[in-house]
Amino acid sequence: MRLNPSVLQEELALLSTKTIRVLCDVNGDSCSPMRYEIAPFESQKPADWTLKKIPRYVTGGQFAFNPQVTPDGKMLFWTALVREGGRSTQKIWASKKDANGFWAPGEQLPSPLNNKLPSAVISALPGGNELFVFGNFGEEEMLETLKKEMLLKSQDVSRDAVNAKDFNQRLARLETEYRERSEKIQNRAPLYKSVRKENGFSAPSPIHFPSFYNWYRKQDNPYQQVFGGSALSTTGKTIIYSAQQRKNLGKLDLYVTFQNENGTFEDGINLGNTINTLEEEMAPFLAPDDKTLYFSSNGRREGISIYVSKRLSDTWNQWSEPMELSSNLRGVNFFSIPAVGSWAYVSKDGELYMASIPKSFSPDPVVVIKGKVVDEEGKPLSASVHYESLSKKKLLGSTVSDPNNGEFSIILPFEENYAFFGEKEGYLPASQNINLMGKEKAEEEKVVLLILPKIKKGNEIVLNNLFFAFRSVDISRESETELDRLALILKKNPKVKIVIEGHTDNIGGETVNKKLSLDRASSVAQYLKTRHQVEESRIMTKGLGQSSPIADNKTEEGRAENRRVVFKILED
Repeated sequence: MRLNPSVLQEELALLSTKTIRVLCDVNGDSCSPMRYEIAPFESQKPADWTLKKIPRYVTGGQFAFNPQVTPDGKMLFWTALVREGGRSTQKIWASKKDANGFWAPGEQLPSPLNNKLPSAVISALPGGNELFVFGNFGEEEMLETLKKEMLLKSQDVSRDAVNAKDFNQRLARLETEYRERSEKIQNRAPLYKSVRKENGFSAPSPIHFPSFYNWYRKQDNPYQQVFGGSALSTTGKTIIYSAQQRKNLGKLDLYVTFQNENGTFEDGINLGNTINTLEEEMAPFLAPDDKTLYFSSNGRREGISIYVSKRLSDTWNQWSEPMELSSNLRGVNFFSIPAVGSWAYVSKDGELYMASIPKSFSPDPVVVIKGKVVDEEGKPLSASVHYESLSKKKLLGSTVSDPNNGEFSIILPFEENYAFFGEKEGYLPASQNINLMGKEKAEEEKVVLLILPKIKKGNEIVLNNLFFAFRSVDISRESETELDRLALILKKNPKVKIVIEGHTDNIGGETVNKKLSLDRASSVAQYLKTRHQVEESRIMTKGLGQSSPIADNKTEEGRAENRRVVFKILED
């Protein structure tokens, strides 16, 4: 085809010796190029750590670094060095991958993620609906307020001091107070969370990390703090960060901190001398398996390079000896990898690249749950989506669904039995489960739909995480969190009355199945009454046996769907 002139004309002219894949707007026997990628393509398997440049139309020709890809590989964030007001500053940019596998032209994200001070995305949680960002959001206002407060206090000192000695002593105390309070503001962890709203991302809110501090400063500017970056686990409850603190071994060390039940990140723990050197360990990236750590270091050879280490136990202080990934990555100081696929994202000399990952350096496989949350009419909902260990009855992580399309993603490592559920105020929760215990470990994507009906008469949900032993009415321990959530809804909505319906497959005979289904519904009702003191007058039970199948009883999968307990609202 004949290529028409386009905005990509100058870029394509520089690629005359390259093999490229092009997305064109076709008109007859000619086409206008819109997007492209350079060979080797993502579907191919080139030599290990082959670098291929992300097209300049994506980065807008800006100096680009710090690429952060979402675990599902569909969205890329990076930091651009831009000129603004006669000076250079750092801005957050982003691009989405289209249905054909091309990166769309990148865009600078609007306020409030970008302001007049430098900002960057540190981690993009699954689905790209929650961002963990670096920057200064509110510190300037806090410092300005502090200055005004100190000025008023100094005026009071000038007016009230009884003599020169009293004036000097009181002024000295004010200066000490100002220094301590301003340092406390400036030493706050420069880390924030932002979530996607209908009209863009929310104003970043600071994470609660009161014990954070960082002593590392630039040699030519002792007042400018140098933060070495951080990484967030897929659960959002663990942070690995780079800073200079009291327990440092070198200039910048890697630490880990955990979020407690109150939402506070606790004192950082140094990762030790297996990871840290006398120089700078920076830009950590924790792979979606939450075990494989990539980071940059200039303390293991001359110059900076990317290294990888594996966590060797459930604790965070035992690591394998770090290995340099490749000489191809020397000079690279940022690294990011999705949960699926065989390409990493790196930056070098102001350009973004993709790097082909050899199998031996890949993190452990995980399962990516790609879901959508809707109401009973199919309209997308912005809801909280949580996942938990059924065996441990422990909440592991949370995310939010996009308010515009209801989409979300979560990452699940193997060797655990999971429940995941969506919830929103005014709606019934919807849940599903996936058991990854003893399963063959291979990358996998699972597509799910969570339907959250409004809390109103006639609406119902199937209790997908309610488990009974075979032909038994005894509720398993793994079922309790599902029933506890339903009890909480009943407590919040005291006028709601419900019916619990039991259903079976067609194995065992009609009479037996009807009794079994009623007994199971009664077990659920009894749990709500005794464990949570729900009034008996608010709960009815029905046993419908095999009379209302929703799937084919000729298959095991169909019979499993038919064996169910339904929670239905009678009055609201």
